[in-house]
Amino acid sequence: MNYHEKRTIVVSLVGLSVSLTYLFYAIFKIREGSAESLLMKFWAERILLFIGIGIVSVIVAMIVFHILYSISLAIKLKMENEGITNEAIQQRIEQTIKTDTVEDEMGKLIELKAMRIGFVTAGVGFVGSLVSLLLGATPVIMINILYLSFSLGSILEGIVQIFYYRRGIRHG
Repeated sequence: MNYHEKRTIVVSLVGLSVSLTYLFYAIFKIREGSAESLLMKFWAERILLFIGIGIVSVIVAMIVFHILYSISLAIKLKMENEGITNEAIQQRIEQTIKTDTVEDEMGKLIELKAMRIGFVTAGVGFVGSLVSLLLGATPVIMINILYLSFSLGSILEGIVQIFYYRRGIRHG
């Protein structure tokens, strides 16, 4: 598994965990039926809070991921090159990290194809949230459908990227 696949898995898992946490929170609050949970201001605050939590979670996860990736790479290179000095191993680690993190044409194409799936999912969710209003759902349900569709679009984007990294991709 290459660097980009591992990074995508980490980001997708963090996004999934934040989205599931929000989903359980929203279901609990809606079923609770308190007067507070019927206000759009309440949900706007909660959604903005979870967006912030998601951003911070991804940043922390990426920092931890890069630290662990560097450590595992150092261990692997030390085991493969036992007779080489620490300075030479350090240079190989830096060179390997530089080459692993470069995004090539295939990576860009995969990202574009996956992004299209994410945008389509978010767009369908947007239309679905408007349809829910037409069918008599409350604006609270509508805003939750909207937020969760964007979250699902982001998660699907990661899944599609992993799929294309595994399967490969053709131009055209």
